[in-house]
Amino acid sequence: MSKKTGPKTLPAAVKKRLAPFIEKGVQNGIFADEKPVLDLFKRKAAELSDTVTELGGLKNENAQRFVANCVMTDLSAMLRQKAYTGHFNVWSVSVRTTRNGRPIANLFGQVAIEDGDDVMDTALFRMSLWDDDASLADDVVAGASYAAPVSCRNLETEVLDLRPLSGMTTFTEEDYEHSSPVELLRDTFEVTPIAELEDDISRSRQDYRLVEGTVSYSGVQTSKAGNLFGKMALRDESSMTMEAIESGENLTLNAMCDTETANRFGKYSEVLALVTTSMSDQYGLSANIEAAVGIVTIAPPKVESVKSGDDAEDNAASYFSDAKVETISLDDDDSEDDSDDDSTTEADETPAEDSEAKPEGKADDGGEWTDGSDSDEWEDDWD
Repeated sequence: MSKKTGPKTLPAAVKKRLAPFIEKGVQNGIFADEKPVLDLFKRKAAELSDTVTELGGLKNENAQRFVANCVMTDLSAMLRQKAYTGHFNVWSVSVRTTRNGRPIANLFGQVAIEDGDDVMDTALFRMSLWDDDASLADDVVAGASYAAPVSCRNLETEVLDLRPLSGMTTFTEEDYEHSSPVELLRDTFEVTPIAELEDDISRSRQDYRLVEGTVSYSGVQTSKAGNLFGKMALRDESSMTMEAIESGENLTLNAMCDTETANRFGKYSEVLALVTTSMSDQYGLSANIEAAVGIVTIAPPKVESVKSGDDAEDNAASYFSDAKVETISLDDDDSEDDSDDDSTTEADETPAEDSEAKPEGKADDGGEWTDGSDSDEWEDDWD
């Protein structure tokens, strides 16, 4: 028996209700036709399959009305946003679960924003994908190029804070010629010597400093909360002067990063790292690496084994054996409205015991759906 693919169009009554939203979405460039709305309708029906079954299955008018209301709720919020097409070169992908159980995926890299017939100059971007949207990052790989519909509150910032369009954003791999990441970072930020970082500490999680340095250590470790994270130690000319050596002063920048970054750059690699810094009277200077690009890249170190601990919280700087450095909280977690106080990154957590290092880790598109029974499939038509 051939596999059924499901209806190719919205139910007649639903299509009539959603027609104004589809027309507006096409005008705003969010989608080209009704297919994304049909896909959204199918996904909502699958997500709410128990309720759909209780209402008599998706061939029932009441069930169709219910799912249509859910789709209208998402579309009405989406149509209030200005939508753009982003052409992405992803530098880093970090996926984890916060301490309160919320999945989050953080993307960082460069993007060319397309607005109608205009394509803006390439800029840096960051994007946080929360809850169900976190699964969008499952097939996103650092170093690859993608196109995706997104929204942005402010296109004038140094680093664009991009948001997904509810139910509409998907990353499609593409061939796109991007500018040099090294040149983009140098054009956007001024390099700060490591020895001067203590005099100008980051005031927020988006108050970045650009560091050009040599990797003296990189590795991956499992936190006490069970998440994998990377750690890296950087030095530059300002931290390797004879004066610093003779005085015994340790000016190495100990930093936390995502696992892909830690595994990409081995010892003696020369990198540009975009960081946020923090300072503690007890532990000194430390940093979180938002993104790093290679000037000269050396093969990464071999995999090390992991020793896990029992503490509930971690601090990146406490994992460096050469110097205990605490990373002060910069409220590194993002939320849709920047108000999720319970969500913190591993860098925001309290100090933990030293341990050894180790490296590391789709949303259903709706497809076919049934009335809740695994044994029955819908016909290709709604009626």
